[in-house]
Amino acid sequence: RSQQFTINDNPHFANITIFICCGGRRAKPKANGYGMFSSDERWSGKFGQKARAEDSTSASRKRLKIPNVAFSETVTLKQWYDGFSARDEETVYRLPLVDLRTDDEYSRKPLMSSVSQSTPIVVNLPFDQLLSGDRSCELPPRNVNFAILIPATVNITDIERFFFATESTSTQQSRKPWLVRQMIYESNEMWEYAKEIGMDSNSNGEAEHFFSMPRLWKPDKLVEDILNPLLIDKFIKGQGAFVVWDLGSGSGRDVSFLAEQLKALKIKKDDPRSIQVVGFDCHKGSSRRSLPLWKNRKVDDVTQSRLVNLKKLDVLEKEVQGEKGLICLYAVRFLNRSLLDWIARKAQLTNGCIFAMSHFCKENGREWTWDHPKENNVLSREELNRLFCSQYGWKITHDEICLDGDHGRTMIHFCAEKAEFPKK
Repeated sequence: RSQQFTINDNPHFANITIFICCGGRRAKPKANGYGMFSSDERWSGKFGQKARAEDSTSASRKRLKIPNVAFSETVTLKQWYDGFSARDEETVYRLPLVDLRTDDEYSRKPLMSSVSQSTPIVVNLPFDQLLSGDRSCELPPRNVNFAILIPATVNITDIERFFFATESTSTQQSRKPWLVRQMIYESNEMWEYAKEIGMDSNSNGEAEHFFSMPRLWKPDKLVEDILNPLLIDKFIKGQGAFVVWDLGSGSGRDVSFLAEQLKALKIKKDDPRSIQVVGFDCHKGSSRRSLPLWKNRKVDDVTQSRLVNLKKLDVLEKEVQGEKGLICLYAVRFLNRSLLDWIARKAQLTNGCIFAMSHFCKENGREWTWDHPKENNVLSREELNRLFCSQYGWKITHDEICLDGDHGRTMIHFCAEKAEFPKK
């Protein structure tokens, strides 16, 4: 028996007809151009290629809350490179590609990575290191489409569980699956085409330089667009040690981004000065996530993780006193009002030291209508202005309200520079 239905509520899947078998022979999905997972078989859509068989029981799917059918095109390397999309044949685009092969496999046979506009972004994130959590923070946001290269050694069931599950296996909380829109299976034909277009070699040397390494994640907009140019300018004009603090650094991606930019500049200018970007966090898990990221991004020599309770201001004061060359402190989506007050009014920071913050903030005259974060963890519009004022020796250099990229929540991007020590 079979039941026919049509998905019409999603523009990506409009007018797709699917046959579901309740027994007997398996039915091949009538979905022109779409590769689809079934419990024991994956079909490659319009290309008529049957992929490797997989045993995955419906009971395990139900327990993990993996959709019975996960839409993802199976494409060849050429189709991916050409920007093929069966969903919208008039739109040509090339998705970022996550190469799931192991470190050893990638080092023996690298698939060229580049950050130039003419070649695609390819990032090697070994699947075993994604499963362990060591490099999961390097995946793109869950609202970004991307493709994956699946090696022969990886079980397709594990791929489903990791990328398509709608419930966390550790916390049992609901989650958004990643938007894996295309899948490429490693094959001899794939490598023949990679050689044909020159993607099987890093002979141009770009992948050897850490500052040319592509990334699928993005730093906070304040860090990328406002803080980074300020720090580069200070590094060029300054002298002596150069230290930056991230207060509440979490997974350490903002630390990594700034460290990469500063290290690249240091190498380019052949500057002997020391640079250090330090991530402060009170959670032990922060360093566990950050250190592998920094090592893989080749900035572990200019980064540091410190386990510090940021509520203990006396401890932080000793850190400030013992730090030579502290140029900047910043916080991204981390709010501690006692800490802010201490930084603004009491911390003995040198002239020219920068404080920057990116956090949720209410607009003047408007209510906070989002469930997360709670209103008491949201800044008022003038809160930072009142703290980082000229009375305490600060000059505000940037102050704007913008929207976050997740849910349209209002945020403040704020930056101030120390002009003089507060008067006694």
